[in-house]
Amino acid sequence: MKEPDAEILNAALELATEWGENFRKPIDERMKAKFPGLTDGEISDAESIAKTAESRIYELAEMEERGEISETDITRIAAEEFPWLEGHQIGRLKNIGMYYARR
Repeated sequence: MKEPDAEILNAALELATEWGENFRKPIDERMKAKFPGLTDGEISDAESIAKTAESRIYELAEMEERGEISETDITRIAAEEFPWLEGHQIGRLKNIGMYYARR
């Protein structure tokens, strides 16, 4: 399987982690509206990869809360493990993860 390009992965991540009316709702129709040429399988693959990145960044935030890594390590590790991630996505998910880790 060829990994979807960065634009598609970042869009999937943004939609999968959207707040408000679409919070935790399926992203299929919104992805098709943005990228009409994508198949259901391609959307599913992109969503799976995006959710893996989301979970990993939240895991890194928990590690930071336990003192195992520093806050700057979260950004560095996420960028190394998921080179397709845009910087604002890393920062946004890091902040969400750190919020939940401290609750």
